[in-house]
Amino acid sequence: MTEYTAKDDPYSKYNFEVEIDGETVAGFAEVSGLTMELDTVQYREGGVNDHVHQLPGQFAHANLVLQRGLTKDTSFWHWIQEVMSGEVTRKNLVIKIKDSFKGDSTWGWEFKNAYPTKWRGPDLASHQRGMAIESIELAYERFTRMSGMPE
Repeated sequence: MTEYTAKDDPYSKYNFEVEIDGETVAGFAEVSGLTMELDTVQYREGGVNDHVHQLPGQFAHANLVLQRGLTKDTSFWHWIQEVMSGEVTRKNLVIKIKDSFKGDSTWGWEFKNAYPTKWRGPDLASHQRGMAIESIELAYERFTRMSGMPE
C-alpha cells in the first residue's frame, strides 16, 4: 500500500472538496448559496384592525453555487452531461471544508437529491491538468450539517 500525500491530491489547493455518493470528485475554491429563508403568510383576522398576522410558511433556499473548481473524475462530468441532456438524476452531495493547517476535510454540509442546473466552463488559457470548472449551480431538496461540524 502506497502512502497518500498532498502532492498526489489534485484538490489539495482548493478550500472545499465535493463528494458524490461517497467519492471525492472535485475541489472548489468557493461555495455560495448556503441560504435558507422562511416564507411567511399574511392572515387578516376579521375584527382585528391594528395589525396583520404573519404566520410561518415553508422554507425556501437558494441554489448551491460552486466556483473555480477542478475535477479529474469523469463520473462528475458524465452526471452533468446526463442532466443537461434531459435525464435528471438526483444525487446526494457532500461539501467538505478543508482545514487550512492540516489539509484534512472533517466537516461540512450534506445536500440531498441534488442535480446541476447550470455549468460554466473556464477561459481556455489555463494549462492545468484535469477539467477546470468556472462555476456549477445545483438545485437540491434540503441540506444538513455533516457530523463532526464545530458547535
